[in-house]
Amino acid sequence: MLIMEKLRELMTLLDVSEDDAIKSILNLVSPPPPPATRQNWCRLSTFGNSAPSSKELWAKLVEADFKCQKCSSQMRLSFNHIDGNAKNHALTNLEVICFACNRAASKKGTTDENHHYKLVMAAIKLWKENNKFPDFELIRLTAGVKQVGGATYLLKYIQNRLTKNNPES
Repeated sequence: MLIMEKLRELMTLLDVSEDDAIKSILNLVSPPPPPATRQNWCRLSTFGNSAPSSKELWAKLVEADFKCQKCSSQMRLSFNHIDGNAKNHALTNLEVICFACNRAASKKGTTDENHHYKLVMAAIKLWKENNKFPDFELIRLTAGVKQVGGATYLLKYIQNRLTKNNPES
């Protein structure tokens, strides 16, 4: 199935308008605003109450071409402290990475790549095959991921949308 066909099918199944889909994409690829990052780092003792200038943070984003320096994703970018020291804001210690790579680098959350995507696609596939929403364990096994974890509420949302829009399931 072509990508746009898959996207349109997903939008239809989840009752997402074209405008909302476009807004979501723009939200996902919008770079982190350097003034907000700087403000948070200066405000929080965790980050040493200091930060590079907004101009320097913007330059890091431009230098990275607004892509994750680990996987080239453009989604949900942030700044990672390479040495793990959140107070070391030397520009050589900062890299632009996506949320997924940041979580993997910090050893938080799931280590499964494309975790949410795999779970949702497995849930929809199983729902289509069985005409009813599957249990989470079957979804997890079909997706080939270690845990459902933080995707629990996303799957509950998918379940709600699929069963609301298709009452026979």
